[in-house]
Amino acid sequence: MKLKKGVAIPLKILAWVASVLAGLLILVFVGEKLFFASFFFGGAKIAMRTPGTWSNYVQQGFDRLEDGTFVVSAYDKGDENAALYLIKDGKETLCQLKNADGTPYLSHAGGVTHYKSWVYVATDNHTDKAGDEYCTHENCDTNLDMFLLSDVLDGDGKATKVDSIIVPNRLAYASVYGDLLYTGAFHRAGSKYITPESHHLTTPAGDENTALMMVYKLDENTGKPVSATPEYCYSTISNVQGMCITGDKDIVLSTSWGLGISHLYQYELDNATKGTITLGGESVDVYYLDSACLEKTLSTPPMAEELVWLDGRVYILSESASMKYLFGKLMSGNHIYSYPMA
Repeated sequence: MKLKKGVAIPLKILAWVASVLAGLLILVFVGEKLFFASFFFGGAKIAMRTPGTWSNYVQQGFDRLEDGTFVVSAYDKGDENAALYLIKDGKETLCQLKNADGTPYLSHAGGVTHYKSWVYVATDNHTDKAGDEYCTHENCDTNLDMFLLSDVLDGDGKATKVDSIIVPNRLAYASVYGDLLYTGAFHRAGSKYITPESHHLTTPAGDENTALMMVYKLDENTGKPVSATPEYCYSTISNVQGMCITGDKDIVLSTSWGLGISHLYQYELDNATKGTITLGGESVDVYYLDSACLEKTLSTPPMAEELVWLDGRVYILSESASMKYLFGKLMSGNHIYSYPMA
């Protein structure tokens, strides 16, 4: 009898603990849906599973190839060895990135995009002439590293860096539309991610923007900008993780930081006020993405990263379900969602 009682008590305890945990999981899941009701009940749909959520990789950049393949860039949470996930027809493959000498390609891999024969990975590797680890001044260049698209897609599970584009901006994301390369920086006050003071602009609407997105025209033969000077720039807000341009020529920015609420900001480009800024001694047009041209703001779950625009919907990558952060596994981070941005 004592043995039976001794066995029965822990089973009851385990059952109670299991029921409490199940209740908490349901509460978290339902609570997220209610807290972000305008997102989940406003047209959001699951598009696909987030790749690599049970690996060491942390998802960052997002792109879509012409053949329908989605590309996600990620870094290893241990050694920052970067890789690309390729998703097509529900199948997921991994392509590890290498340097030309065969060593692991170490990068935060904050963004990924493509043009013609090349895939570009935005890195936080930068040349800082003053020697500071995290520079806050003007003479900081970062790399947009180049890989051959054929090498990424050949199925051998690896691709080798072939070249780099040097951009006078500490890159957090990158996208290509037509022949134009969009390269943007991330600014967060009080963090190690600080943009130069000259990139902090008061907009005509009176907003305080803190970062630049530089736009370059690409040479179709080399895959590099035709000029070291941007064609023009956009002045953006803080915490920008990614962007996309909609079919109506609006621009959507994603912002996030830590466990805070992420946002999508949709701006009407035709209403953006134009000014000028000096970069590298050259006068460059700058368009202010501010409250004067802001059309819509949407709150989304934490840790939104880069965006893809497809068929009237914004596809949103999140890093919250990665093994680095985990909490997204209990919420919506296991999936890439799409949302209609009219």
